[in-house]
Amino acid sequence: MTDLRAELDQLLDPGEPVRRFRALAPTIAARCGARIQAQVPAYAGPAAGRRRRLIELAITGSLTEFLDGLDGGSGPPRSVDELFRQMGAGEANDGRGLDAIQAAIHLAIRTIWESLRTFAVDERLPPTLVCELGDVLFAWTERLVQLTTEGHRAVTGVRERSVELARERLLTGLLRGQPVGRREELAAAAGWTVPTEVVVLAVDTRGQDRDLVLGGAPLVRPGSRTTVVVADAATADDVLAAAQRARPGARVALSWAIDPADVPAAHQWVTRALHLVESGVLPRHPVLRCADHLTQLWLHAEPVLRRALCQDHLRPLLAETPNSREILSETLLVWLETRDSAPAIAARLGVHPQTVRYRWKRINELFGDDLHDPEFVVQLTLLLKASVPLWKAGDQSDFERFRAQGEP
Repeated sequence: MTDLRAELDQLLDPGEPVRRFRALAPTIAARCGARIQAQVPAYAGPAAGRRRRLIELAITGSLTEFLDGLDGGSGPPRSVDELFRQMGAGEANDGRGLDAIQAAIHLAIRTIWESLRTFAVDERLPPTLVCELGDVLFAWTERLVQLTTEGHRAVTGVRERSVELARERLLTGLLRGQPVGRREELAAAAGWTVPTEVVVLAVDTRGQDRDLVLGGAPLVRPGSRTTVVVADAATADDVLAAAQRARPGARVALSWAIDPADVPAAHQWVTRALHLVESGVLPRHPVLRCADHLTQLWLHAEPVLRRALCQDHLRPLLAETPNSREILSETLLVWLETRDSAPAIAARLGVHPQTVRYRWKRINELFGDDLHDPEFVVQLTLLLKASVPLWKAGDQSDFERFRAQGEP
């Protein structure tokens, strides 16, 4: 702008062309307003309406400050900057993006440029000077666009953060089982309609970036070990696929469709499923559908209780040698599950029927009359179904606890 001003001073009477062009500002502003209302549908309205006056006021103010810069001013004052920031903020508050206002700015600048070129011909300004004026004018355009962008982002940024916080509170409320009224209140603030049925996912995010971007629909809570997701049950497959794309190779546990009131329980199921994979109880599949592992999820719902019952009911087995304990527990569990004959059990285990009879004799020696107690048999069945997979996976905690208590 300084170099351009110096060239004007050298070629013309200082500031005279600028002052003559300034006199045209109201006419140019009116022309810009008419074109904007005719070509930008968001700003359509009567020629004598309030919107038209506001458009012309903004154009006149920005054009005046542009000319002030050419006429020796120090640059746009804060009032013009603030005006365009407020215009951008106003678009955001009205729920609009930046397309309309920025289209209006570019349309106004083209109109001003047409008027400026016509004026330059009438004033016989040098072509090189006209080109420089165009460069300055279009640079000014970018500044106005940037100001509206700043104003728009200032509003949308606050709004987005407010929605983000509301979504976080909603997910926390769902995980804590908050009452329906409070849940609906948080959902309204989050712009999220609570579905009739939801699913809960746990994504193993250890060693990976915690942020998991799945689009706007699911509720997502990052964690150091797992990321928890609550989504509409109708979108379960899509959300699962998005999680797998976002975290290739990460293991995902998925609940079945549940009532939103059951989210706390479903959260326990999916996190337990991931834990049971690490324990060797569940297979190391990339996707664990809890509906496929109901029994193990149920049996391991109370690990402290399982350990206590194990020490009480399985003491005879815990006292056996590792090899004996393995073959006896395996044989006993098959019998408890099937109540088959020795030949049938032998066929299932891949051993000779006489081997099964020998093992069964030892099992009777260990448990005696307890095997005729229905309640004991039920508890024994559940205990072995929960414990044998742990033992096979190498978990020695039951035996270490037994030894620490002292063998009988």
